[in-house]
Amino acid sequence: MILIRYPILENIAGVEAFTTTRMGGSSEGNYSSLNMGFHSGDNPERVRANRERVGKQLSVEADKMIFPKQTHSAHVKMIDEAFFALSPVDKTLFLADTDALVTQLPHVCIAVKTADCVPVLLFDPVHAVAAAIHAGWRGTLQQIVRLTVETMQQQMGCLPENMVAAIGPAISAEVYEVGEEVWCNFDPRFLRENRQPGKRLLDLREANRAQLLEAGVPAQNIGLHAEYCSYKQPEMFYSARRDGAKTGRMASGIVIRK
Repeated sequence: MILIRYPILENIAGVEAFTTTRMGGSSEGNYSSLNMGFHSGDNPERVRANRERVGKQLSVEADKMIFPKQTHSAHVKMIDEAFFALSPVDKTLFLADTDALVTQLPHVCIAVKTADCVPVLLFDPVHAVAAAIHAGWRGTLQQIVRLTVETMQQQMGCLPENMVAAIGPAISAEVYEVGEEVWCNFDPRFLRENRQPGKRLLDLREANRAQLLEAGVPAQNIGLHAEYCSYKQPEMFYSARRDGAKTGRMASGIVIRK
């Protein structure tokens, strides 16, 4: 199993962040092999085994690996002790229609799933608060990254200038072609010309980096890993744009260690 690590967060005591690749799991076919996403058409038992495998490598218990039910929303939820007191049904309801999680609990892995969208992992080392964000183009337009920073400020007393962020593997601007119904909503600085009439190339990672900057996170505290492209590296990553919806999902997560 190969997990991508983030130098900008690795040098900070008390936190562990990662993104899975598609290698080292038990799924087969189009989901080969470390598919971390239920509801993608894969065998649920294989997905469960994959998550347990990752949890074991991270020394995180299976029931402490928390994924939201993503819907390309701008909804941010807090994972606290009250969450773990809920019944399994109520936990599922709580996580529904959610695309970002925030926690201050140690030894809990909050994570999001992607297969082209942008994962953003945030940590405030002063207050020991972590966040995991899923930002597709819809969530980006709804400012989910900015809203997560604001949630950390308002509910946990965090200051943006103390936050450190890693922007993980996603589809790159070189290949992310979108129609006018999408690109017309974005600032021109995130768009590139394309040969196809009416189409533009969208730099979704840079759009989310800009949200972090505008929210007050210092540029030197943001790691954007442009060397990774989910679409152009099929041996490492799943891509819904390349392979269709019935493919696997990577997980990007963060764990507070105390």
